[in-house]
Amino acid sequence: MHTPLSNKMFRYLEKLASYHSELGIIKGTSFFIGRILQSNRQVNHPKVKYPIHLRPKTTDEKVFVQVFIKNEYNVPLGFVPETIIDGGANIGLASIYFTAKFPKAQIVAIEPDPENAAAVIGNTKHYPNIHVKQAAIWPRQTVAKISDKFGVGKWGIVVEELDDTDAEDAGEPNTCTIDSVMKEFDWKQIDLLKLDIETAEKQLFSENYTSWLPKVKVIVIELHDWMVPGCSKPFFTAINKAFTRYRFAQTGENIIIYNLDLF
Repeated sequence: MHTPLSNKMFRYLEKLASYHSELGIIKGTSFFIGRILQSNRQVNHPKVKYPIHLRPKTTDEKVFVQVFIKNEYNVPLGFVPETIIDGGANIGLASIYFTAKFPKAQIVAIEPDPENAAAVIGNTKHYPNIHVKQAAIWPRQTVAKISDKFGVGKWGIVVEELDDTDAEDAGEPNTCTIDSVMKEFDWKQIDLLKLDIETAEKQLFSENYTSWLPKVKVIVIELHDWMVPGCSKPFFTAINKAFTRYRFAQTGENIIIYNLDLF
């Protein structure tokens, strides 16, 4: 007979086993204890060259588990990507994961929240192939409000465009377009576009995508209809307009689209 206590113990042991599997016995146990105490500040992953810094009592540990324990970005590509955009980089963990797997790839990590962006810079400063931009990915350059609108913490930062009056008072634009990133780094193609942009996909795929979307080989995206209804519709509409042939897959929370026109 299973009791609430025994079920809880089983879940703890299951988590501990997953940490041991990815981090090793000593480091996995240390991370497990740190999660219980909410005290993890630095994690050393055997496949990552430099220590990863986490902010205690934030959502950073949850992001680490998603990326490095559950391996949510272990996506079968069938090729070695040379150009990667990490859209919604949070604290840079997906960028680090990608550079560990594809060390020759050029990666642009884009994060709108100033505190998160500072954490990305700190975590990726030893990787010359990772370029950090503090900006929100948007279909045009504008001024946007950046906030934890839904109260889910630093892994749920939401971007909302300001109206003309508020934008005038807010100052310089704080968004970037996919086109502008490609131009800045002189990219002709994006091999891997990872997007976890907390509902901004609804705007991104609603307009101004025809110039860059056909140049994306693989998209890995988390859609956020549970936060704002209707996020997925513009995405799939844009995909069907931009790609002649594509393949769809799903792993965990991520939708994967392979643009077969570029394979």
